[in-house]
Amino acid sequence: MNIRPAVARDVDAVFAIRLKVTENRLSMAELAARGITKAAWFDWLKNGTGVWVAETGGAGGNVTGFAIALPKEATLWALFVDPEHAGQGIGAALLKTAEDWLFAKGCSEISLTTDANPKIRAHGFYERHGWVLTGDADGGQVEYVKAADIGMGLWADDMLDRPV
Repeated sequence: MNIRPAVARDVDAVFAIRLKVTENRLSMAELAARGITKAAWFDWLKNGTGVWVAETGGAGGNVTGFAIALPKEATLWALFVDPEHAGQGIGAALLKTAEDWLFAKGCSEISLTTDANPKIRAHGFYERHGWVLTGDADGGQVEYVKAADIGMGLWADDMLDRPV
C-alpha cells in the first residue's frame, strides 16, 4: 500500500469510492447539494487542504481510499475506503497521515463528525485510534476529538508515580 498526496487525475477514483461505500452513503446529487463536486476537488487540491489517496499494488496502483483534512478548521473532513478493500489497514494509514499532518500544521486538537447511529463501524474505528466522542450531536452527526500527544512524556512519567 502507498499513501500519497492526491492529484487531479485521482478525482474519478475518489468519487467512485465515495459512491460505493455502504455507510454514510450519498448519491452524486446529494454530494453536489453539499458542495462535494469534482470542481470542488480541484479547489481542495489548490487551497491548502490536505488530500491523500491510498493505492494498493504500489505506486501507480489502484486508488482504494482517500482522506481530506481541513487545517483552518482542525478537522478530518472525509475518510473513505473502497468496501472491497476494507479491513486491510488502509483507513488506519490514511487516518494517521491526516492526523500527523493536522498536528504538524499546529492544531492542538482535531475533530471529525460521523453518523450518530451507534451501529456504524466508524465509531469503533475512531475509538480504537484514540478519538473521544464528545457527545455533541447535530443533524444526525456526532463529533469526535483527538488531542496532540504533546504531553505524552509527562503522562508516562506521572504513571510511574502512581500506585499499582
